[in-house]
Amino acid sequence: MTRRKKINSLEDILKKISKKPKLKKKLDGVEALDQLNTILGKNLQAYITNKYFQNGIIYIHLSSSVLRSELSYQKQGLVESVNQNIGRKIVKDIVLK
Repeated sequence: MTRRKKINSLEDILKKISKKPKLKKKLDGVEALDQLNTILGKNLQAYITNKYFQNGIIYIHLSSSVLRSELSYQKQGLVESVNQNIGRKIVKDIVLK
């Protein structure tokens, strides 16, 4: 068995791995949900029972119908804020349940 003479940095390895299409989609989803958490804040997160990202859409399950109604008026603004914070258009829509 021969050893490789070239030593790769961890940064290079992570960049190479993160460019794989399947992993990139998952990482984009995680980043979108993280940005949404930052935008909504801790007070509103208490009413979120479940959230996930699928095919460019963030699905949010809320325990408060009043909050669901209020957020429905701000959906487009939330989509724009998340995409702006990420720096590219990942989120197409938000579905409130």
